Amino acid sequence: MAGIDGKWAIDVVTLAGSRRYDLTLTSAGTTLTGTSLGDTGPIAIRDGSIVGDTASFRVDFLAPLPMSLRFVLKVVGDRLVGTAQVGPYPPTNVVGVRMP
Repeated sequence: MAGIDGKWAIDVVTLAGSRRYDLTLTSAGTTLTGTSLGDTGPIAIRDGSIVGDTASFRVDFLAPLPMSLRFVLKVVGDRLVGTAQVGPYPPTNVVGVRMP
């Protein structure tokens, strides 16, 4: 199992097209902290946890609309795969790669 610590480039598939975010993640035991960098600037991740090779956290956006995006991602070597979900809407696919 590869660790989740480090920088990642992820793409979140949405109905409006793919959205790119750069994540910087750090684990300590089962706690996950870090930041998400996208169009609206850096945002601290919240409620981060990691168990085995599966991480979960949320990113609270203020613009263009206030919303909370909940991620569940699995580390597969130097890739991340999983989902992101906003409220009651169905989850969307997320894929990512480790950045050098």
